[in-house]
Amino acid sequence: MFTIRVTQLEKFRRYRDSVSSYDTEQSVIDGITGDFKGNNYTYIGTAFHNIVETGNTELFMSEGGAVYMSEEQKQIALDYRNSMPDAFHEIRTKKIYTTPYGEVEVTGCADILWGTIIRDIKTKYSQVNQQDYMDSCQWKFYLELFNTDCFIFDVFQFHSYDKEKHGLDTRKLKLTKYPNIPCFRYGKMEDDNRILLFDFLDWASHRNLLDNLKFDYDKN
Repeated sequence: MFTIRVTQLEKFRRYRDSVSSYDTEQSVIDGITGDFKGNNYTYIGTAFHNIVETGNTELFMSEGGAVYMSEEQKQIALDYRNSMPDAFHEIRTKKIYTTPYGEVEVTGCADILWGTIIRDIKTKYSQVNQQDYMDSCQWKFYLELFNTDCFIFDVFQFHSYDKEKHGLDTRKLKLTKYPNIPCFRYGKMEDDNRILLFDFLDWASHRNLLDNLKFDYDKN
């Protein structure tokens, strides 16, 4: 059985729809073959996620080194965490789809499940474009996988970040939370999900990448 992560489907969607010059076919391939390597953006994002998930504000050691955040930035993460005291963090699930390529497992991991609402944390380092999130397939698949009706993107922006100047030290930067970006189930949502999934499988087959999608979800 093939196993596909929603993050892989989103990478493919962005490439298919030519969202930006960074969304190349090679980036999709790297996301499948495991060649993707972290960078300063993902390391800082992981450090922020860690505070929200665990409440631990000690120095975070990423694969790229120590990530330094100000006390004010840490408090923003803690306040966000504490606003949902009964929430579950990092909840994984999967759903099996019948496709022209046989049964396929699609998997996802929700940052936060608060009652029946899924909340997803994004750290941003440039201007926030709300439409980018509305166009994402992530929320559509997550609402189907978790069988719920509301998904909220919570975007935290590090203002004036320069990867060459700041590296993994954000202490001098202003951090603000963008207004919630709510997304809701709609009538043809599951049909749209299947169209994207089938397009992805056709592309992966054409690129001889299907064998890279064979792995054990429960061990990854």
